[in-house]
Amino acid sequence: MFGYVLADASRLTKEENERYRSFYCGLCRSLKKNCGNISRFTLNYDLTFLALFLSAVYDDKSEPENKTCVLHPLTKNPSIENEFSDYSAYMNVVLSYYKLIDDWKDDKSLFAIAKAELFKNTVKKAEETYPKKCEAIKASLEKLSKVEKDNVLNPDVPSALFGELMGELFAVRDDEKRESLYRFGFFLGKFIYILDAVNDLKKDVRKKRYNPLVLYSSSDFEDIINMMMADVAAAYKKLNITREQDIIENILFSGILLKYRMLGRRQNDARPL
Repeated sequence: MFGYVLADASRLTKEENERYRSFYCGLCRSLKKNCGNISRFTLNYDLTFLALFLSAVYDDKSEPENKTCVLHPLTKNPSIENEFSDYSAYMNVVLSYYKLIDDWKDDKSLFAIAKAELFKNTVKKAEETYPKKCEAIKASLEKLSKVEKDNVLNPDVPSALFGELMGELFAVRDDEKRESLYRFGFFLGKFIYILDAVNDLKKDVRKKRYNPLVLYSSSDFEDIINMMMADVAAAYKKLNITREQDIIENILFSGILLKYRMLGRRQNDARPL
């Protein structure tokens, strides 16, 4: 359900793109440090956003350091590593692991289950480091799996469960910011789930797989997405973020919508007869 939360690079300045990339590189280095080299294959921009967003919320003043890496042995690139990149690295692996397990359950993909085996030990380490978070993620996914098996066709039900997962993901600390961060993550999670359902609708109908939007017309999707984005925007504004503001707002209000429009152009009304 990931792959949607990324920047519209064409609307970022050169400096903003470099700053954004430094969080990506920082997450990559945190993955290697905490979870081993193999975990870098799970690197994505969704969890880069988590590291960037939490760094901004908590006004982390870590500055980028120029470092080389395996992929760029001759060129030093800016990299921001902090407690939030470390946290995001563990969550990145846990979510990637469960995505692979889900692929195995859906498609009986031998590649997915074989790849998931590679991350079992790292997931155990994540569970030891962040037991409450990992337990919450697992519980939400189990509830979501039951809803899908029961073929619940009210999209608010499964999207809310994924929202709960994302809420816990963003509520990194038990402090005065927890409620606001949880609320933001909750609405962002609902949006991601529905966007994924829109994207997969035609394929899910063809393969007779669960999708909560099968009773909806494609003409309804834009209104649904716009309402959910309004909830995300309202929750975001309550956080009063000033650090990394231009990059964050580019992602939330341009990057995600650009992705949606790209998906929307391919989307057909694929309701079953």
